[in-house]
Amino acid sequence: MDYATRAKLFAAVAALGLGLLAAPHADAASQCKTLKLLPGVVQVYATVDGAAAGDSAFCTADFACPTGSTKVEVFGTALATTRDAVIAVDNTANLSSGEQVSSNCIATVVGNGKRVSVSTCNAKAEAPANKGTADTSACSVYAESPAGARVGANATCFCGT
Repeated sequence: MDYATRAKLFAAVAALGLGLLAAPHADAASQCKTLKLLPGVVQVYATVDGAAAGDSAFCTADFACPTGSTKVEVFGTALATTRDAVIAVDNTANLSSGEQVSSNCIATVVGNGKRVSVSTCNAKAEAPANKGTADTSACSVYAESPAGARVGANATCFCGT
């Protein structure tokens, strides 16, 4: 593994770990957490404990976009105790024309250690010029874990100009 790949892997692990620590803690039964950072930026976290049977979590949060927003972007990161975990992220903004602009991706494994695999993805999209602007967007993360595995996933969503 070259230096650049190791640096990206470390950055993804650090961001996900610090984000999970910083996010407000929900009750023990909850698998979702949300951290609203700045106008137009939100992080949504999903944790899944597959235990004896596989499990999944779908977490979403609506957030406000800065005035005149026409672009959306999403970064997905995940830590899992298996390479077989499935992580998908999405950022969909509602445009003033009634249509939507959406960016989404499925995370792929970028590093696999002895006990943890790391997955990442990134996607962005821009609304056509004649479709208006967005006031709000929805950030979502889906995490699925097979039996006996654990997954922590994050979607970091942006909307702006």
